[in-house]
Amino acid sequence: MNIARFTCGCTFVILFTMVYQTSPTTVAEEPQWESLVSSIEPASDTVIGRWTRQDDTWSVSSAEGARLMLPVVPSDQYDLRISFTRRTGVHSIGVVVVHGGRQVAVEVDAWNMNLSGIQDIRGATIRDNPTRRDGMRLVNGKRYTLLVEVRKNELRVLLDDVEIAKHQTDGSDLSLSDLWKLPDTNRLALLAWNSQTDFHTVEVRSVSGRPITTRPSVAPEMRRSSPRATSPTTTGKHVLLVIANQDFFYREYADPRAELERAGIRVTVAAGRKTPCYPHQGSGEGADRGVVTPDIALKDARADDYDAILFSGGWGSSMYQFAFKGRYDNGSYNGDPTTKAEVNRVINEFIEQDKYVCALCNAVSVLAWARVDGKSPLAGKRVCAPTRQAAAGIYNGQRAQPSCRWHPEQNGAILSPAGSIGQPNSSHDDVLVDGKIITGEDDPSAGEMGRRIAQVLLN
Repeated sequence: MNIARFTCGCTFVILFTMVYQTSPTTVAEEPQWESLVSSIEPASDTVIGRWTRQDDTWSVSSAEGARLMLPVVPSDQYDLRISFTRRTGVHSIGVVVVHGGRQVAVEVDAWNMNLSGIQDIRGATIRDNPTRRDGMRLVNGKRYTLLVEVRKNELRVLLDDVEIAKHQTDGSDLSLSDLWKLPDTNRLALLAWNSQTDFHTVEVRSVSGRPITTRPSVAPEMRRSSPRATSPTTTGKHVLLVIANQDFFYREYADPRAELERAGIRVTVAAGRKTPCYPHQGSGEGADRGVVTPDIALKDARADDYDAILFSGGWGSSMYQFAFKGRYDNGSYNGDPTTKAEVNRVINEFIEQDKYVCALCNAVSVLAWARVDGKSPLAGKRVCAPTRQAAAGIYNGQRAQPSCRWHPEQNGAILSPAGSIGQPNSSHDDVLVDGKIITGEDDPSAGEMGRRIAQVLLN
């Protein structure tokens, strides 16, 4: 509205002129979400765990410290959004984000204490930093959406649209715990600790106007959905992985296998009988029960065809203890003389050919009770073994249920203190190589076992 004022003598005339102007209204475009699901390549992006894709969902079997890097280089301000369903387990699900050039983890239901937050901040975990939020328990089987907003001076975390953490930072006080270390310090990642989990959507968007760089989507014909297809190359190396027909520990089969195949090493699965093998319940087997049909029976195995042999754990591996004189309450753990003799033959062949002989968790007892030239191959060897109980039964003529460490101790092994290798009070890196004998402490060590075998075979 313009007002013009005119003077005529002592009379004032005020003229009001209404002028209507129409100006264009600028509406900022909403930043677009970009899905990362099709761009992930398990062969190069897997760090820990057995990750597989079905349709648009990435799933991981239960593994300690399972993580999958995302093929994205983020801008300075961006959002990362995932939807997920934890199927098994009681531990954290989360993501790694990058802020101010530093990686940091965002976790929900962490530390088996129902905590959520951002870690580490000034070296402090969720348990001890200001983002700690108590009572954040995930319900298995329920789908959730986790959103992390990365801004110039702030990190904000929402779960199902409810804010659960906020931290004012330029990134300089952030760091990534060794539990989640990634080989690429500029990458984002998905996280799941000892929990079989489905990640239904994985999306990122820039909110600063700067582009986010991602790897192109993988063509459908190039997608790798089976654990055997995750190898980037074929190395010519071949490992025989032995599981029990009843009560093998699923993670101790799946995690080493995934690591070996990711390194380009062929894996053949053997058991006492070439019939379906059933894992312990709650050992990371997932909704499909984790039934595995072996490729061969042990009677058909020859060391000439392989570079190493690995015995997977679980109480069922007791069926392969050649010289054990006791008896177990569960009849399937006692095995039979013919199968035990075949196991001992195979172990002798590998040792005679100076090839690696490996065992994980309770399966260390298989090597303990083998006999090569009348003595255990573990005699005088430095060995990792679990502190958890062995199967109940008759030991030295008396009913008992000792630690699984009893078996190697009875056969002259030198036991490494539990959780003493690498990170203190953690068994995820407790694997020992003594000559051509490799032993791992328990199921958290399963991924490291696979990586260590790959390392010695490929170097």
